[in-house]
Amino acid sequence: MQRTNHPLEETVGIRYFITDTPGIGGKLRREFEDFQVSEVGVEKQLDSEGEYTHFTLEKTNWDTIRAISALSRAVGVSRKRIGFAGTKDKRAVTRQRMAIWNVPIEKLESARVKDIRLYDFTRSSERILVGDLVGNEFEITVREPELVDDTIIARCRDQIHLKGIPNYFGYQRFGLQRPNTHVVGRKLVEGDVEGAVMSYLADYYDGERDDARDARRSLKETGDFKQALTDFPKRLGYERTMLDRLYKNPTDFAGALRRLHKKLRQLLVHGYQSYLYNLTLSRMIEEELEIHKVEIPLFGYKSRFTVGRQGEIEQEVLESTGLDFRSFKINSMPELSPRGSYRTASLETKITYEITDENTLKFKFFLPKGNYATMIMREFMKTDPMNY
Repeated sequence: MQRTNHPLEETVGIRYFITDTPGIGGKLRREFEDFQVSEVGVEKQLDSEGEYTHFTLEKTNWDTIRAISALSRAVGVSRKRIGFAGTKDKRAVTRQRMAIWNVPIEKLESARVKDIRLYDFTRSSERILVGDLVGNEFEITVREPELVDDTIIARCRDQIHLKGIPNYFGYQRFGLQRPNTHVVGRKLVEGDVEGAVMSYLADYYDGERDDARDARRSLKETGDFKQALTDFPKRLGYERTMLDRLYKNPTDFAGALRRLHKKLRQLLVHGYQSYLYNLTLSRMIEEELEIHKVEIPLFGYKSRFTVGRQGEIEQEVLESTGLDFRSFKINSMPELSPRGSYRTASLETKITYEITDENTLKFKFFLPKGNYATMIMREFMKTDPMNY
């Protein structure tokens, strides 16, 4: 067990490594092909007369939702006709099954979108829905490692196979350049909708581009929504949508937040649940409690503490925030209120690796849905999170 020395990991509650080996360092995603993800979905029944066309969508450096929008424009139908099981990394090459209603295979075959490829077409009477996912196969390349030692890498892998991987929520849950999803989520749980909106819009971080950071800083100092609409870069579409509402009605913070899709708003609250989960898991590792085949609650208004020392840690973590389970009943935005659920504290998977040369290593493994490949790679690399 080692404690992290990276401030970002401390910020989001990821505080320990389960392994005690030196980190090999290195960088991920120097090229998009370095991070490859292939979805393993729930099998669907084939039906040559079915009204859905199923296909594999392979994308490079595309956000899943934006890729679907681009594809829907290319074939001339609403994106609501396209079903998918889950979102995939943007900075990667990813492959996933999708289903589109009432569009012939020939039309999809002729669709052209840059850096998107469609193939393996079938027909079915079944849709593909969010959650129709078993997991993902990963093939990840590490470039420019600082240490290439087969003995150390093998020892790290063996420790992971023995102890399991701490099932932290990864950096993507909180943001790398701007790690504040959980900060906004906490304000929502506290009932401070105005504070949540202003944090989402105006909190600025060193990792952002200069134009975005300057625009946020100016809004924080002036509170001028009209000027912010001029200042905020066009690429910050979510923020500009909220600012448009506030320019028209400067006190309607709930209305501004509701300009975001419900799923995105829910992710803000889930970010705070994830942060408290990470803190709990870190405390359990610190105290050398068993995490194998253990579940940790994602706090909600229906949650209960578990028993024994683990339950005491959960209670200490929650009480340190000044909140309780009832706080997760968000009266100002009831649609965001989480009931609470559970997440396994550790993962087991078989990891293989290959040292291709002194500057490159390749790792392969499978993870069930909802888990983070970077949490495996950090055990080997133990480097600055910006390198993941």
